[in-house]
Amino acid sequence: MIRNRHSAVAVDPARGYLQIAEALRREIGRLALPVGSRLPSERELAQRLKVSRPSLREALVVLELQGEIEIRVGSGIYLRQAAPRQVAAADASQAVNESVMGYSPKEVSEMRFFLESGVAAHAARYISRSQLKDLADSLAAMRAALELQRGPGDRALADADRSFHLTLAATADNRLLSQTVSELFDQRYMPIAGSMHRLFEKQTVWEDALQEHVDVYHAVADHDPLQAMAAMQRHLKRAHARLMTVIG
Repeated sequence: MIRNRHSAVAVDPARGYLQIAEALRREIGRLALPVGSRLPSERELAQRLKVSRPSLREALVVLELQGEIEIRVGSGIYLRQAAPRQVAAADASQAVNESVMGYSPKEVSEMRFFLESGVAAHAARYISRSQLKDLADSLAAMRAALELQRGPGDRALADADRSFHLTLAATADNRLLSQTVSELFDQRYMPIAGSMHRLFEKQTVWEDALQEHVDVYHAVADHDPLQAMAAMQRHLKRAHARLMTVIG
């Protein structure tokens, strides 16, 4: 166990956001608010727990998934049920864990930033004609899905996005790299990341993401490794920033 520099709670590096969720549950219990009440703001809760707001946001999503709170973007956080009795840490770890919830979206975003920046640069050097066509086809699929999008979290959009990133990874002809990129991307389908995408994805979000993919495509098609790396870094930074939209 180590002490997180942003937090007053003891944080296991492998399960940080789940421990923050438990600390948040205890803090909500201490507030003794009636069901239906609006909780303190995201900023105030982060200050109370001495954690970063991105880490708090992940913890809030855990509690929403368990039916304890309701997040209304632009309005705030509301209590749906009284905080359950405090349970032992061992019991809590059995009730919810990362294999069920998924890894921290913040950590996944950081890992993708480091890994896929290099992937984009490599693709700019070595992408084949057929792979470049596959990349263009992924963009076309994203455009088509965006035009038909029925609501946030449309699977066709996510699948086209996934195809784009996996095509870039395939240029390395390395199964382990492709598998890693695939597994990182597929974290978005896990409960915690899926809920965050549901909360914060809008039509304009996907329009911005599509343009960022186009920028990556042009840099790769121009066989410009530095521009491809820069375009991918911009895309992944902005994608994470969109996921970290302020709740209210």
